[in-house]
Amino acid sequence: MKTAAIITTVIATLLFLYSSYMLTYDPISRSTKDGILLFNFGIWYAIPGLLWLIYYLTKKNK
Repeated sequence: MKTAAIITTVIATLLFLYSSYMLTYDPISRSTKDGILLFNFGIWYAIPGLLWLIYYLTKKNK
């Protein structure tokens, strides 16, 4: 489970950085909505966060 959490965290970080750049600086896909970067962060880190939570809860019980 730890390996899956690490891999998804790395992938989420790369995708978050890329999409944040696109939402901030790209003239075509730029967004001016309030809270869009926070929403972007939440979307990309939801699955890694759940995997880390499951990992630490199962590790604590062993």
